[in-house]
Amino acid sequence: MRILVTGPRGFVGARIMDELGQEAIPAPSLQSFDEEGVRRIVDATQPDLIIHTAAMSDIGTCEQNPEGSYRANVEIPVWLARTGVKCLMFSTDQVYSGCAGEGPYTEEETAPSNLYSRHKLEMEQRTLDINPDTVLLRATWMYDMPRYGVPNRSNFLVNMLRQADISFSSTQHRAVTYVREVSGLIRQASLLPGGAYNYGSENTLTMLETAEWLKNTLALPVNIQDAGYRHHLWMDCSRIKSHGIHFCNTIDGLKKCIVDYSL
Repeated sequence: MRILVTGPRGFVGARIMDELGQEAIPAPSLQSFDEEGVRRIVDATQPDLIIHTAAMSDIGTCEQNPEGSYRANVEIPVWLARTGVKCLMFSTDQVYSGCAGEGPYTEEETAPSNLYSRHKLEMEQRTLDINPDTVLLRATWMYDMPRYGVPNRSNFLVNMLRQADISFSSTQHRAVTYVREVSGLIRQASLLPGGAYNYGSENTLTMLETAEWLKNTLALPVNIQDAGYRHHLWMDCSRIKSHGIHFCNTIDGLKKCIVDYSL
C-alpha cells in the first residue's frame, strides 16, 4: 500500500512515518502550492491513501493570520479530497470548545468557539461532502518526549518537565494522549468508514488533577497553580471503540510513556 503523508516531519506526521515504514511517502510542504500543484503531487505519487496531518494549529496564530489559517486548515484539505484518493484527516477536540453541556461530548455535539476550530469543522464538512469515505480524526492534545531532528511543539509532558511554574484549570475536563498511541493505531483508523471520530484518550480527571498526578508520580519540582475556569474539551470515544480501536485512558497512557522513556 502506498500512503502519502503530509506534514511528514511534524509532531504527528514524523511518528506516523516511522509507524508506516516503507509504505509511507513524504509529501512536500503544500503551503506554496495551488490546487493544480497539489493534484500533480498526488498524480506523481499515486497513493492508495492520503494521511493529512499538516495544519496551522496554534489558535493565536490562526487568529492573527485568518487567511493563512483558511488556506492551511480548509483549502488544502479540500484540494486533497478532490483528488479522489481516500483521505484520513486530523481534526481537533477544539470543535467542542463552545459546547453548552458538561460533556463528555459525542461527535454530534460540535460548537467551535475560535477561528481555528471553526476552520477545522468547515474542513470536516466540506471534505465529507466531496468524498463520503473521508475519515476525520478529532485528536486531543498530544504529548511525547522530543524526537531527534523533529520539532517538539509545546505539549503537556514536556511543559511539566521543563517549567518551574505552570497553570492548569481545576474546572476543565480534557484528555491528553500519548502520540505514539495515535500513530500506532493509524492503520486501523485508515480502515474506518467515512465520518468523524473522537480519536484519543479519555479522562475523568480535570487538567489540574492530571498535572498533580504527574507531579507526584515523578516528584517534579514544579509549582502548579489553578488557571481558573476553562471550558471542557473531553470527548466520548464510544464510536471509535465500537470499531475496535482502544486508547489507554490519560493516566494509563502517561504511565506507558514513563516506562517507555525510563522517566
